[in-house]
Amino acid sequence: MSGVNPTNRRVAKPQPPPDVMELADAGDDYLPDPAPDDLSGAGAGAGRRPRGPLFRALQALSGMALVGGVSVSVAYAAREYVTHSPRFAVTDIEIVGAKSRTPETVAAEAGVAKGQNVFSVDLDEARTKLSQDPWVREATLARRLPGTVVIQIAEREAVALVALGDLYLSTRSGEIFKRIEPGDPSDLPIITGITPEAVAEDREGVAQSIRRALDLAGDYEHGPLAQRARLQEIHLARDGSTTLIVGKNALQLNLGDPPFRRKLDQAVRVLAELDRRGAKADAIMLDNDARPERVVVRMR
Repeated sequence: MSGVNPTNRRVAKPQPPPDVMELADAGDDYLPDPAPDDLSGAGAGAGRRPRGPLFRALQALSGMALVGGVSVSVAYAAREYVTHSPRFAVTDIEIVGAKSRTPETVAAEAGVAKGQNVFSVDLDEARTKLSQDPWVREATLARRLPGTVVIQIAEREAVALVALGDLYLSTRSGEIFKRIEPGDPSDLPIITGITPEAVAEDREGVAQSIRRALDLAGDYEHGPLAQRARLQEIHLARDGSTTLIVGKNALQLNLGDPPFRRKLDQAVRVLAELDRRGAKADAIMLDNDARPERVVVRMR
């Protein structure tokens, strides 16, 4: 064929069969319908049936069931390992903040012992047990893997004894927290004059009275009288007046009502004068608020 350039021939682009175009238009939900049977039976049964939403849902559920079953098995195996492996046995119990209690006592009260599985220790239950100890104001527990339980406690600090029939320990805030027992601190000032009935009826009012008594004790301890005669007792009368018992000879300083610092300074001057005269007093009355310059001394 002269004059005909083969490269200029226009060739029709092949078109996909109708069934393939249907697949592209319909998406993945449907596959081509099977070709109709012909006389020879050729192509009978060829092709795939439609896959609808129900099929896909069942397929997804079966996959989820398989994954879920595997997850449960893995979780069970992991739990068995961490709760039975010797690697996670408690080998160390670390006690922080204990002063009035030994580490052994704190661990026993918490119910924590070496050899337990560290994950079997119920930290909340241990904290509840520790809170029943009157010395323990607050407790915090934690695990430190692989085998350590940390117990940190904040203790109450006893600063005074309160006479309520028996002697009880009190904190600086005025909280009466336990009856004194052997081994408890006893070398503390004693507060008298408070009744069990007052504690039951007005605990906050009693706490305020204890705080005022301890403020007075602090003033006394930081003054010159403390070097001469140690504070032994603070008596709180029902009318609100206060008396200090000091020294080995139980000298009474009747201070009456606050403020007390001026009266303590006055007691220093009175005792200096008694020393100059070589006299001994049994009680010094500094409770005349109407005439504060007037001091009565009861001699021995």
